[in-house]
Amino acid sequence: MSKEIKHFYEFGPFRIDTVNRRLMRDGEVVPLKAKAVDTLLLLIQHRGDIVEKDDLMKALWPDSFVEEANLTQNIYTLRKALGENQYIETVPRRGYRFVAEVKESDDAADLIVIKERTRTRLSYEEEFEQEPQELSAVRAPDDQPVIDVGAPRAALQLSEARPSTGRRWLWTAIALGGALVLIVAAILWMGRARAPFESVKLTKFTTTGKAVKVAISPDGKYVAYVISDSGQQGVWLRQTVTGKELQIVPAQKTDIYGLTFTRDGNYIFYVSQEQNRLGMIFQVPSLGGTPDKLVEDVDSPVTFSPDGRQMAFIRFSPGAASIVIANIDGTGERTLVTTHRTDSMRIGPNGVLPPSWSPDGNIIACPVSINSVQWDQTVYGFRTKDGTGQQLTMGHWPAIGRVEWAPDGRGILATVIESETSAEQQIWYVPYPKGDARRITNDLTDYRDLGVTADARTLITIQSEKKANIWLAPASNLDHPTQLTVTSYDGLNGLSWTPDGRLVYTSQIAGEQNLWITDLNGGVPKQLTAHAGFNEQPTVSPDGRYVVFLSNRNGQEHLWRIDIDGKHALELTHGLSDKTPTFTLDGRTVIFRALTSNGSNLLRVPIDGGESVLLIDKSTFDPNVSPDGKTIACGYRPEPAAKNQIALFAIDGGQPRFVGDWPAQYGRLRWMPDGSAIAYAGRQAGVGNIWIQPLDGSAPKQLTHWNPNPVFSFGWSHDGKWLAYASGTLTSDVVLITEVRR
Repeated sequence: MSKEIKHFYEFGPFRIDTVNRRLMRDGEVVPLKAKAVDTLLLLIQHRGDIVEKDDLMKALWPDSFVEEANLTQNIYTLRKALGENQYIETVPRRGYRFVAEVKESDDAADLIVIKERTRTRLSYEEEFEQEPQELSAVRAPDDQPVIDVGAPRAALQLSEARPSTGRRWLWTAIALGGALVLIVAAILWMGRARAPFESVKLTKFTTTGKAVKVAISPDGKYVAYVISDSGQQGVWLRQTVTGKELQIVPAQKTDIYGLTFTRDGNYIFYVSQEQNRLGMIFQVPSLGGTPDKLVEDVDSPVTFSPDGRQMAFIRFSPGAASIVIANIDGTGERTLVTTHRTDSMRIGPNGVLPPSWSPDGNIIACPVSINSVQWDQTVYGFRTKDGTGQQLTMGHWPAIGRVEWAPDGRGILATVIESETSAEQQIWYVPYPKGDARRITNDLTDYRDLGVTADARTLITIQSEKKANIWLAPASNLDHPTQLTVTSYDGLNGLSWTPDGRLVYTSQIAGEQNLWITDLNGGVPKQLTAHAGFNEQPTVSPDGRYVVFLSNRNGQEHLWRIDIDGKHALELTHGLSDKTPTFTLDGRTVIFRALTSNGSNLLRVPIDGGESVLLIDKSTFDPNVSPDGKTIACGYRPEPAAKNQIALFAIDGGQPRFVGDWPAQYGRLRWMPDGSAIAYAGRQAGVGNIWIQPLDGSAPKQLTHWNPNPVFSFGWSHDGKWLAYASGTLTSDVVLITEVRR
């Protein structure tokens, strides 16, 4: 028995009790798990100082190895409870710092605490919040949990008459027995009620850096993944227990959208799209065999009905997107629902992403754009009986990638871009029909693709990262470049020359992508944009006065203009999704691609702002004005033909002249400095090199002969003497995310 002295920390409207380990806001208890409270206490005790991530993890989990995701989840939970970022500051790549002013006080409670201890092998510390009168876990020397039975203090004040020893032991035994019953009941209840993937372990499944798509069999015994190498893609299968591998689809020059195991795990379905061809659904036995083509004109991977007899996928048509249901053999197609580009709610805003069929068979979930805003997305559900739709979650995000129903139907797993300033997708769990969405992953890498086992114990995903720096090569000696930048994220999403020989380029720092400018003499780069959305595709005006670029700073993808020194930002366009700006020769007009009611068209807008005017009302994209200012080169899809082509239009529109098939490429098309050909950075063939398409329609020719790393963007100086390009690495690997049961 002992008197207990309570110690409190107070900051803002919050008060934390170090004895009972409770956080209160204005006198009300804030529900937090024990480890989250421990994390907050450690940060408060070292307030003002940076607490390294390794030190935090060692203090919180001294006797076990855990992933950093556990710590970041605690920080995320605390920020949500405290109110975003006003108390806990992130120090990139190091740790965290508590930045608020804190008051301390003591309270010697005139109460007596009786502690009786016994041992148990049940670990439940992370599963529920501890109240003063409940059970709390402490760590014994041999690392086994020890149960502290703390009776309510008010009921344990000393009495004049003490009970007999026998009676005291009797009551102690009864209390301990009741406590153990409560513990077991609590653990069983928490096991039923807990949400999936609250505590996870990440394991890298491949290490080649070349895995781009993945799926896991319902029983978790097999993982199928797509390897992309030297412009070819093939499908591999690996047994999770033995690690044995088998190539089940040979590598070929194609893009494979995704993989999906059938409900019984016997077959794998995938969508393959060769260059300038329609996507097609193929079926292949899980353990290898000849693939069978089932359906043509498919624009997403498939999802299967719970009974495995039907599949659903997305199909795009000019200005529209539909969810189509078909039998498992590809017959009996029917369109469930269609949305159009002009609708306030639009299906499939991010391209080749699959819908997901609910476990009860009643709803097909799909990411959609809402409120006519490109960067405002949520998850919709469409009823399989009649196609009627409803919003499945109240959460809105700038972008949603893949969605998958949790096997119990109580939530949806999704890859999500959380803010307009971020380029990385993280994996979230969204409860259904209600509840607060929460992160499963929380780091600086990008998660693409997603699958889950039938027992909801294992997730499969692709973890990817792009890095690049800018290089310079004299036009007279292209095969001997020199490196210009060193920050690893430069030029990934565009670069452009000024007339006086400087470079404007994109760079990612601290989770933001902004525009920077530098000279070729090793001067200090200057930042042109900051804290204003995601900025890319810079284009400098011919007179060097302005930079026009794509930004989502107001929630939509519009074109903006800034002075060459970064000042006087002006929004130029106001469409649904405006991209890829290029200047006329006089610099007074910007030509760009925009989404309209007729699909993707070319528009023009004055450099000082004003009404955008339709220039070419055909299915066109990625315009580039020629050096002499007379011709526009762009992508063009003559309908209803399946192939995209490179087309030339007169500067004022008119009919197209075709010069070649649209290439698989990184970045944008560029004119050669003398206007003799169109250049592009090859993606499927000749990765890491620039190719040229002659204007006479003859076969493309390889211009450079560098290493196999991709070229993400490039451009020639105004005098044609220098080529600048952003080259680097694109790595992606399969990662298993397994739930850690406590």
